[in-house]
Amino acid sequence: MLRIIIGQQLSVKAAATIAARVDAAMDGEATPERFLGLEDDILRRAGLSAAKVRYGRGLAEAIAEGQFDPDGLHLLDDAEALEKVTALKGFGIWSGRMYLMFSLGRPDIWPADDLGVREGVRRIRGLEDRPSIKEADALGEGWAPYRSSAALMCWHILNNAPA
Repeated sequence: MLRIIIGQQLSVKAAATIAARVDAAMDGEATPERFLGLEDDILRRAGLSAAKVRYGRGLAEAIAEGQFDPDGLHLLDDAEALEKVTALKGFGIWSGRMYLMFSLGRPDIWPADDLGVREGVRRIRGLEDRPSIKEADALGEGWAPYRSSAALMCWHILNNAPA
């Protein structure tokens, strides 16, 4: 979940670089306690913004104090799991959807608010303009109940096909 915080509003490459630095700062021991034991300046030098340090600490504290159980999320349906994740400070709907899609392997998550997904939809559908979130949400309905795969296809086309 920390990687999702790190990846917010960053390129995949930048997020991977920062995540590797944070992992190194934790000596490969990615636990809430280890993260909480790191000084803010160490996390900032690793590349985390002040806000991402706060969000990471909030996540680590919620897990360490038993207020949030990431291991139990797989038992919940999509809506319930999304509600639990987005209740955490720093986890909006995009972050929650990314967690459900990539960490829980949910097959029908459609992140219509993701710019890359919307641009991928534009290219797939041959649209002149990038669809709005509302338009992309409606266009995604046709891919249910496998919208996670459609989102992956959108990102693939965005990153690998000519504009």
